Parts: sequence; structure tokens; C-alpha cells
Amino acid sequence: MDFVLPGEYVYRGMTCADVYAKNTSIDMMKEWTVRRSDVLIATPPKSGTTWMGEILRQMRAYHPESVGPDTSMLLSYVELNVPTPDTPTALEIQDQLISPRFIKTHLPYEFMKEAVEREGLKVVVVLREPKDTLTSYYYHYCNLFSFPGDFHQFFELVRQDRLLGGNIFKMSRDWWQARHLPNVLVVKYEELKKDAAHVVRRIGEFLEIPLDAEAVNKIVQQCDMNTMKKTLLSMNPGDPKLVKIAEKFFRKGIVGDWKNHMTQDEVDFVDECVRKYYDPVGLDFNV
Repeated sequence: MDFVLPGEYVYRGMTCADVYAKNTSIDMMKEWTVRRSDVLIATPPKSGTTWMGEILRQMRAYHPESVGPDTSMLLSYVELNVPTPDTPTALEIQDQLISPRFIKTHLPYEFMKEAVEREGLKVVVVLREPKDTLTSYYYHYCNLFSFPGDFHQFFELVRQDRLLGGNIFKMSRDWWQARHLPNVLVVKYEELKKDAAHVVRRIGEFLEIPLDAEAVNKIVQQCDMNTMKKTLLSMNPGDPKLVKIAEKFFRKGIVGDWKNHMTQDEVDFVDECVRKYYDPVGLDFNV
């Protein structure tokens, strides 16, 4: 099956499409003036980006530097920069945001390296077990790009290293290796599923946001998947676009769904990638 994304192209070894900025515009981080209170949420696709975004959005109310109105649940992405004459670029949108700014990305570490290492940009990284990531990504392809094939046909894109956003194994490895930087916190999706309150406390300490037990419990409750879906739909009740967005971003969110999709050969392929990319740097998802 020869599936091609709308406007598919390759930039710096990464598969891109019309939903991404064109060519060097993806490198907009070089033009972005980092504020001291900025926080970047960095994840491979389908690894808990929206979940972490909502956690930080809820934490914003407790941030000592928080001023102005609440932020939207649909946080801006660095790379989703598709301007029209009537639409501002992602950079322009981010420049207008009131501090503290929470911004998301699926871009590899190499695109963020300068902002992270030289500018001290704070980053919360979320990584997920790759079999579950790929399973969820298949449904994202179906919803976002009307992918016409089954999961096994989608998996051929994985083998060909043609997934939108690039190689998730390399991306996870590279962000994981940045965990020793004082301004980078790595969280695993499975940790969130197991003990969200513990993760919220870790994030609060990392961002120096004071959270008592009541605040932690409230944030965890507000970031339950069903609650997040209701929050999104309540932004404009009856809006079919929001219903579609909710379907894209809130599916099962469970651990281990890959067992219902992958053949043994596909499992073996992922396991070999894990041995190649994760094992040498000590990345695992045993929590």
C-alpha cells in the first residue's frame, strides 16, 4: 500500500506534511525569544501530549507568576505553523501569550537543542511505551488523514521510517538523554497512569509551583480523561469540529492495547528497535 500524507516532504531527515511548517520555518525556535517562565511540553506523537498540556494548564492557576486570563485547552504547537493571510503564524501567536507560556512540540531534540541548552528553556518530556504509541498513532492517522488501511498496513510506514514527525525511537532516545539537564524533566506515560498525583507533585517541584495536597488532588481530578473530554466539548457546545477533535485526541488512553493489534513479527520489529535505541541508554517503561 503506497500511502502518502497530504503535502508529504522530508526535511532534515524527518517526514513532514501540510500540517507542519514548510522547510526552515520549522526551525522557528531560533527566532523564538525564550521567557524565564516558559515551559515546553515535548513528546513523540500520541504519548500523552494533551494530557500533560492539561496538567500544566491546571497548574497555571498556582504559578506564582501567573497573570491574566486562563489559557486554552488547545495549547499551541511549535511546528504547526501554517499561516494564511488571515491567520497568524505559530510564532506570532506565542509572542502574544501571557506568561507563563506552555507550548507543545513533537519535534526531535535536535530542533530544540539551542533553546534548551543555551537559553535554559524548561522542558517537560513525556515518553510512552512504543508499542502503545504506535497503536494509538494508527488511529490518529485514521482520524486526521483518513488512512484507508488496517493497522498492519500502517505498520509498513513504521518499517519504512515514514511516520509523520520522524523516528519515534530515535526521538524518545534523544529526549531521554537530555534528562540530566537541570531544566529538563522526563515523565513516562505509564507513571502518569499508575500514580498521577506523584507525577503532578514532581512537576510542581520542577517548575517551582507550590502545590498542597488539595491542589494536587484537584489537578488530578480535572485531568481525568473523561473530564478533559467534557472540558473540550464545553468550549463551544455542539460544535462538530470540537467533537472531531475530541475523537482524535481522546481514545482509550490505556496501557497494553498493542496486544490487540500487533502480530508477533511486528512485536519483534519493535523489540529490535528497543534494543537498538533504548537499551544502550537505559530507557525502559517498567514502572
